[in-house]
Amino acid sequence: MRPIASLALFLACAAPAWSQNVLSEASGNWAGASGDGFTFFARLTQNEDMARLTIWSGNPGTPAVAEGEPQFDNPVIAIGAFATKQELEVLDTGDGSILQIVTEYADEEGTGRIVTQLQYLDNQFTLIGYSSSGETGGKQHDCDVDLWKMTATEDGKTRVLEPVGFEALNASYWTWDAPFERGFCHRGE
Repeated sequence: MRPIASLALFLACAAPAWSQNVLSEASGNWAGASGDGFTFFARLTQNEDMARLTIWSGNPGTPAVAEGEPQFDNPVIAIGAFATKQELEVLDTGDGSILQIVTEYADEEGTGRIVTQLQYLDNQFTLIGYSSSGETGGKQHDCDVDLWKMTATEDGKTRVLEPVGFEALNASYWTWDAPFERGFCHRGE
């Protein structure tokens, strides 16, 4: 095979890997500062107008690496359109680590910040919190959802949410509009 043909074939095969725009990566231990739990490596990538979250796991004492099939893959977990910043953050608490997807956005209608929180609990990637704050058309709108307490504080008013089963908090089924579709938050008007 000629060198130019070989190079063209190589570039064609490598193109899908290049088309995936990595936005952020984070790693940690689900047990938090103790380091006694399973490790994880998370990657947030651009997926057209959405953000895709993939997570690879490792055993206690062994760093997780992004090789092979991920343990978690949600291609529409967060909105990516109009994002000015998207990154992963790891919060270490006394109860373990929380992985946060932080999205800041700006468009012709307003600006804001969205934070989606998840933990690995009982063999499930579980949504534990969601918050959004922003301004649309000159009006401020805030919504903070605590999925452990099943409460939502929206524009300063707290309400109790209908209880849901543990499986309903599976992050595999979370989408960018889930807080509105499930009635946790209302769209700012």
